[in-house]
Amino acid sequence: MLKIIINADDLGGFQTSNDAVFTLMALHKISSSTIMANGPFFADAVTRAKNFPHYSFGVHLNISQFFPLTSNVVFQRSGILDVQGAFRYRKFIVPTPALICAIQQEWTTQIAKVYDSGIKISHIDSHQHVHTRLWMYPVLKFLCQRFNIKKIRSKFGRHKLSRSGYFLKRIVRQFRGMLHRTIQTQMLGVCSPDHFACLSDGLDFLSSKKINTDLIIELMCHPGVPKFESDLSTLLGSYEDKICSPYRLTSYHEL
Repeated sequence: MLKIIINADDLGGFQTSNDAVFTLMALHKISSSTIMANGPFFADAVTRAKNFPHYSFGVHLNISQFFPLTSNVVFQRSGILDVQGAFRYRKFIVPTPALICAIQQEWTTQIAKVYDSGIKISHIDSHQHVHTRLWMYPVLKFLCQRFNIKKIRSKFGRHKLSRSGYFLKRIVRQFRGMLHRTIQTQMLGVCSPDHFACLSDGLDFLSSKKINTDLIIELMCHPGVPKFESDLSTLLGSYEDKICSPYRLTSYHEL
């Protein structure tokens, strides 16, 4: 039977996100969430998360938004901080040894903050998928070994559930997926769901095709996050009726 993880990102980043995530968990509409340790509503998130022990909670590693937990001049010199000193998303980052070391220190602090709050960390992913850049893998290896993390989000699916994009683009995407998954399993020693998609794309595919294989699919959503208003309305609706394959909702705990 198909297994689906619906993971809500950005928990702790916004009060509206916290409220939406825990409402959806109470309604059994989602099964997992990842916490922003440097989010302004982190304390509220971890307090309320303890009321949902059967759901998985991971760490949403972040160098793209809000203020860093560590003070490092390297961040300012690298251009990933704005004039107020908060992280800002940069598509292109020059991965100098000093910056990689600073990111490792920041992410170590972020994971430790979640761990020290009493949350059982199920997995890690990141804001804007920055952890999937190849030069990040030595940092991830350090983090996985230090905190004994065995599960990680991969945006590169092992199984191709979609044929979107041009032929050459699909070939390149498939090659990148094989490369990333080889590194993850052999270098990091972690596992990931068989496929990953954003909520809307994933539900569109699952509503149009019946899947008979025993796959684990992660659908990423952002309920309560500004500019993602449709995610909350979709999840509060009868999205389950649109999935034409027999399935059950699962979490990263069962991966």
